[in-house]
Amino acid sequence: MKALAIFLVILVIAALAGVGWLYFTGNLEITFAECVATDPLTQADYFKSMKTSLENGTFVGTRFDASALPSPEGTLFYTWTVHLENKSLLPADTVEIQVTPMTGDILAVGDTAEHHVPAQSSADLSVTLLTSRSMHSVREATVTWYVWGLPFSTRLTLGK
Repeated sequence: MKALAIFLVILVIAALAGVGWLYFTGNLEITFAECVATDPLTQADYFKSMKTSLENGTFVGTRFDASALPSPEGTLFYTWTVHLENKSLLPADTVEIQVTPMTGDILAVGDTAEHHVPAQSSADLSVTLLTSRSMHSVREATVTWYVWGLPFSTRLTLGK
């Protein structure tokens, strides 16, 4: 009976060490890749469909300004891309990026795809924001992901 108790204590210590290893190696290496500014006038059909979906209540994304969508002449689309590198032996699931809005930001276009970064691989993740033409392209963002159901997140600056 004493041998069984010792074995179980060793097993518990090994399990705790495994959970600790998971927690400390479950991080993604996240770097800002690029920022692309697009004039909505060059994407008139997309802007019109976005305006229609806002009016119909079918817009997928986050709306920061409840007033009516302004004309495309006074706005810009900013699309930021981050590079994710998973150096751990575990996959990162449900990876998403959320931009912290500033005054003048109108909406963030929703991403309906579920993103995964397999173990020992890399991926790119993008987020698009419609904002006032007078706004700069530097924003704070939070990237969140899960490893075996444990949540992780990190903050970074986009547009530097």
